[in-house]
Amino acid sequence: MRAIPANPWDRCNPTPITIPDPRHSGSHRQRLMSRIQDKCREVSYISDMHNAPEPLLLPHRIGNALRAERKRLGLTQADVARRARLRRQKIIQIEQGAPGVAIAAYAAAMQALGLEPELRPARVDPADYPQLKRLLWNQPGIETLDERDALALYERHWDMVDADRMPPHERALLDRLVRIHGHGILHV
Repeated sequence: MRAIPANPWDRCNPTPITIPDPRHSGSHRQRLMSRIQDKCREVSYISDMHNAPEPLLLPHRIGNALRAERKRLGLTQADVARRARLRRQKIIQIEQGAPGVAIAAYAAAMQALGLEPELRPARVDPADYPQLKRLLWNQPGIETLDERDALALYERHWDMVDADRMPPHERALLDRLVRIHGHGILHV
């Protein structure tokens, strides 16, 4: 007996239709189905958005910002959809950060809200990271830094960094900066 999906192309969610198969015993069949499901999880383009890598969280951040601006302006989703010449469902998907929404739809929603995209390097608030804040002791008034500049500060003044006392969220920041801007190498 083996389980085959109702739709042969949908191997990720098999509906148990059993047919006799002398080659596959019970435990072997379970291992086979488990391998198929594991493989489907690996190649699925819709990943768990809460554990997603940072670039996949960008649509959520943009969607949250657009929702906040819409509410600040006192508009409904239908109002924005009418202005953007999109369906209301598309505005809902944009605000939720749904995967697969075209960038043109985001641009139309932004234009309908009177917003313009600004491309700039990602910023870091040193106040959130004690070791980084410590490196800026002689530069008062700096509220945010480009991520590249933050990495350069860590690298240039590594002798002043107390890596043992670095909190986990700052260690995660440093790891991300090294991975993205240092190409995997911390030059100290």
